[in-house]
Amino acid sequence: MGRSRRVHGHRPLADGRRPRRGRRLAGRHSHALPTRGRRVSSGNAIDLPNALADWVTSETGEPLLAAAPHRAGASRSAWRIETGSENAPRSLFLLQDRNRGGGSARDAAVLRALGPTEVPVPEVVAIDADHGALLLTRLAGESSFPDVEDPAHREPIARHLMSLTTRLHALDPKSLSIPHLALPATAEDCARDTLAQTRGALAGLGENADPFFAFALDWLENHVPDRVERFSLVHSDMGPGNFLHEQDRITGIVDWEVAHFGDPMEDLAAIAIRDMATPVGDLAQRFAEYEAAGGQRIDLRRIHFYRALVLVRNSVMIGLGLAHPTPTMDVREMTLYQTLLMRAATLVLCDNLGIERPASPDETDPGVPEQSLEGRATEHALRLLRLARDRRSLMGALYSRLPQPLEPS
Repeated sequence: MGRSRRVHGHRPLADGRRPRRGRRLAGRHSHALPTRGRRVSSGNAIDLPNALADWVTSETGEPLLAAAPHRAGASRSAWRIETGSENAPRSLFLLQDRNRGGGSARDAAVLRALGPTEVPVPEVVAIDADHGALLLTRLAGESSFPDVEDPAHREPIARHLMSLTTRLHALDPKSLSIPHLALPATAEDCARDTLAQTRGALAGLGENADPFFAFALDWLENHVPDRVERFSLVHSDMGPGNFLHEQDRITGIVDWEVAHFGDPMEDLAAIAIRDMATPVGDLAQRFAEYEAAGGQRIDLRRIHFYRALVLVRNSVMIGLGLAHPTPTMDVREMTLYQTLLMRAATLVLCDNLGIERPASPDETDPGVPEQSLEGRATEHALRLLRLARDRRSLMGALYSRLPQPLEPS
């Protein structure tokens, strides 16, 4: 295994090898809003279901000039929209829930509450809860943080991320009117609500659920943190991929569908998770910046717990989406991403259980002849096979060291 990087005792989520910058990992919340005013498609084509096109026109009171599908995650579909006139186009962003998940209504409620605050978010133009549609303003900025190679630009953006995270956590929950959210009654409730929701999603997978999830949830339910200094609104999937930036500043934080009142350490855990694919710099420094800006005192034990919880939750939710794929879902990409998350979750559980991380298998032999795969599919398929075998080996090592061994599926 490669050399591990430690952060005040904090181990990286995967082995010491880091993905090269610029490689984007799709996620449940991987969409981001493109730059204002960009033409969304050549010839101003409208690639949007008629019912949604009619709804956009009705809500804006403007002609629909262009609409193009935008890459999204497992829970929602997305489109870049332009309305108005050719001389004065209005750039918008449209989201629609897949399988009536309710994420867009939750997203809209949080965005409206945050609108008057110092946390930059897009403005809600219209919401149709019955059809799970959410129309937003399109903020200036790019979601291209993984492609920013120059540290002189990456570092200010990463520092601004920590500053905005501190501002979010400093908001008084009682000042935020978010109808679907309630303050936890106890410190334990910060995690128990998410655990209950994840259990429910896992039940929806039925016999197709990987046994690893039940094992992981059992451990998490028995190790819920019992203290928190202050309840805060947490994004719960904070980090690269869920913010826009322009020059050296973040212009907006997006995708609030899983936000809730809870433990601020959960957002720091989410940043640490996304750091494994898109590094935000030295995590010890980032956490110190968070504290220096007025954030809560760093508690690595709680961060370790929430790393595991967020990884398991996101893996289960992606699995639920894969069980009911829509025509616009990139099933191959989502399967690859779920495998990456499950592998990371296994490593994190090794850390939390005090088990030495097993060495990763040699990736040079994927177990299938490369000649059987062609073109772009070769890279994706081989990587998926290697990761799947890697995860099986890691889970086998983890199970074999427990008092009552379980057999991986």
